[in-house]
Amino acid sequence: MFQFVGYSAFAGPDALSSAPSQVDNITKTRITNAIFDHVNITRDTDLTFNTNKPDGWTFDTILDANLNGNLQGGNVDFQISQISSFKIKRRKKGDFTWITIAEVEVNGDPEKANFTVIDSLNIYGVEYEYALVPMMGDVEGEYIINSIVSDFNGVFICDIDTIFRFYYDVQYGTNARNQESAVFKPLGKKYPVVVSNGLQSYDSGTVSGTIINDSFDDTGVLNVTEITKKKKLIKDFLTNRKAKILKDWNSNAWLLMVTSSPQITYESNSGMRIPTVQFDWVEIGDVENELDLYNSGLVKEVN
Repeated sequence: MFQFVGYSAFAGPDALSSAPSQVDNITKTRITNAIFDHVNITRDTDLTFNTNKPDGWTFDTILDANLNGNLQGGNVDFQISQISSFKIKRRKKGDFTWITIAEVEVNGDPEKANFTVIDSLNIYGVEYEYALVPMMGDVEGEYIINSIVSDFNGVFICDIDTIFRFYYDVQYGTNARNQESAVFKPLGKKYPVVVSNGLQSYDSGTVSGTIINDSFDDTGVLNVTEITKKKKLIKDFLTNRKAKILKDWNSNAWLLMVTSSPQITYESNSGMRIPTVQFDWVEIGDVENELDLYNSGLVKEVN
């Protein structure tokens, strides 16, 4: 369109009307009554006019659509090309401190931006906020935040790669809060002297649960083959020497290590078809502490 001091010189219905480039706060653009193979809208008013199609997005581009079998005009590919990774963060609703639970390297590749991260560390009954944070090197972009209330049934034990649920006949043994102290009985004194110089204060306990095939809840049928396979997986899991999270539907949660050899017993009159596993554990850190989770290997980079 030829413009002269901001007005159209054609004899159309909009002649002598202000050119769109002079209208502030444009929110819609409609193109009709023609065949279009490219639409580009930019903030850069210093561009030299030519008939060449724009070569992708710039920081001044508002919309760029090649109309090649679609109506997409966004800049997802351009934005991702600037992004080195995504961080996935979590915090309790109302808290200020975020915990990074995963970082996904994308290095500007749009295909790597399609990923799934499963958070197995959440505690029952807690409302969490999750944030997707684009990273440009060490610089964080705008947080994209959503919230969810954690809700599950049963007792779960997991590490960074695997999670198992115990739902039937789950029992906790004695749960102890451990502290280090020494009792001295000096001669000539009626009462002993208790010395506690250490800072140790941690839980330990025992848990057991019946191993049932995963399909039992839906079918009500015991599958001995599946139970046997699952029993072996659980034994291997409990003895892999990795830190784990134990959590339940009563909002209990511990960061722990398994400290005993898992014991397998069987329901009487079941013909060794229904096993129960029992093991001892000791707490090794705070399940809500990001540094403890990192040091325990429960947060990792996802490639």
